[in-house]
Amino acid sequence: MSVNSLLAFLDNPGIILTLGAFLTVLAPVALRRPIMLGVVAFSAFRLWGMEIGDSLAFDLFGLEIMPIKYDVLSRLFLVVFHIAAGLNVIYSWMVKDRSECFAALAYPAAAMGGVLAGDWITLFIWWELAALTSVFLVWAPQTRESYLSGLRYMSIQIASGVILLGGIVLVFREQDSLAIGTLSLRDDGGNFNIAALMLFIALGIKSAFPMLHNWVQDAYPKASIGGTIILSVFTTKLAVYMFARVFVGTPELIWIGAIMTIFPIFFALIENDLRKVLTYSINNQVGFMIVGIGFGTAASVNGAVGYAFGNIIFESLLFMSVGAAMYRTGTSKATELGGLYRTMPITLFFCLIGALSISAFPGFAGFVTKGLILDGAAEAHNLIIWLILLFASAGVLEHAGIKIPYFTFFAHDSGKRPKEAPVPMLIAMGIAAFLSVAIGLYPQPLFALLPHQAHIVDYNPFTAYHFVEQLQLLLFAVLAFALLIKFKLYPPEVPSTNLDVDWFYRIPGRAALFAVIGFVVAVWRVVWGGLQKLVSSIVERTYRTHGPEGALARSWPVGFMALWTAVVLGTALIVLFLSQ
Repeated sequence: MSVNSLLAFLDNPGIILTLGAFLTVLAPVALRRPIMLGVVAFSAFRLWGMEIGDSLAFDLFGLEIMPIKYDVLSRLFLVVFHIAAGLNVIYSWMVKDRSECFAALAYPAAAMGGVLAGDWITLFIWWELAALTSVFLVWAPQTRESYLSGLRYMSIQIASGVILLGGIVLVFREQDSLAIGTLSLRDDGGNFNIAALMLFIALGIKSAFPMLHNWVQDAYPKASIGGTIILSVFTTKLAVYMFARVFVGTPELIWIGAIMTIFPIFFALIENDLRKVLTYSINNQVGFMIVGIGFGTAASVNGAVGYAFGNIIFESLLFMSVGAAMYRTGTSKATELGGLYRTMPITLFFCLIGALSISAFPGFAGFVTKGLILDGAAEAHNLIIWLILLFASAGVLEHAGIKIPYFTFFAHDSGKRPKEAPVPMLIAMGIAAFLSVAIGLYPQPLFALLPHQAHIVDYNPFTAYHFVEQLQLLLFAVLAFALLIKFKLYPPEVPSTNLDVDWFYRIPGRAALFAVIGFVVAVWRVVWGGLQKLVSSIVERTYRTHGPEGALARSWPVGFMALWTAVVLGTALIVLFLSQ
């Protein structure tokens, strides 16, 4: 690698933030957060200097490795990843824990490195680093619950990496190339391509596909307050990016994404932990993106990646507002919150902006991009998917747009009168709120980042039809919520643990595990008992023969011993003679 190539490699935001993470570990406590913010700013400045089409490739053992491939799609995700990383540094300014500060830079670094990867090996390295670094955020509270959850989280992430590596090997065998490109899930005969299927499953785990999703609900709410916010951004969105890069236009994604938008709504409505409610919102929101990528049209892909951009900002804002309430009260349980509007009005204001944004209310970020995904379903004349997305949009308002601010700041009066959120938290929430409104009112800068510019030129989100459609949907959703609350039909918030697909390993899985353990113990007892009897029998027989009263311990006549000595000597001589 030449000097110029080395310098270009070091310009990779993933490398810059990784070096900054190690520098943070060595820095004094008071300088950690300023250094982190400076590193993110420096990385963003270097990104500003990159041009579309920039790349870096070199030969490694006969394989072409491309650690940098910068295009319009990677640019969009890198821009919003830098925004998210910077907001998290500001929001968690009071946190000085060494491991959490390290992970708060190293984890986004891995996601950015993965976005820039032009080959599968580079992606795999960053993929695994994202898993290893993010688990420190889950472990940050240093409780037994977070430790066990982190172990489960890491095992699932590593499993995703193993499957990814298997798919990479098969793809290389088929194509004799490691370059990342578009893959077809099925061959010309309609059969699944095993290599592509393995990659699809690996990305599906990271995207939290249905039945593969519960690691999000298990791990994210167990992390630290700032850790939960940063976890909500990078893992699933890196997977969304890879789907847009590799499996765009794959029909299976349409139905998978549609299911993702629906099932979290019902779990979120009955969940008591508001941070866990928002993790279900992650599943729901990623579902919209997956549907858009599945349609594969210019409009729907623009909508998917544009919605990912906006979602990272306004969903982070909702996590921040709930995190601020938790920071002041020590809990994120709906049954233990309520009435906080009296002493945390600024946090409430920012929370409402996040709620309106995620609900796609006109004038806010979600409004200008979700319409592109709905238009993709309409253009494909897929009425069922279009209706599912409409229902899911109303469901978003119910569980994220209304439930989060209502049960955090209103509902019953918890009697808690905490202080307003700390200034760094308010600054971070203020920036996120400003961006949510700015994108909703003036989306042109976001549109300029979208990959299909030819289509976006003709797109106008502020049409009367779009306004009326969305307002009708939202108003009826609000009316439904109000009626359910008035007639006491809304699922009550109760201090309980709701089981999702984790039911399978917590109930029958645990029973099966104990059954297997019981069987192994029973077999071991039988085997061990048999061995004990065998050993006792051998010892007893040996004692009878060699013990103080055994046959070999008796006195033998001299003549008898002389006879046996002669026999042994004669045998030795015969053997020696035959061996000549």
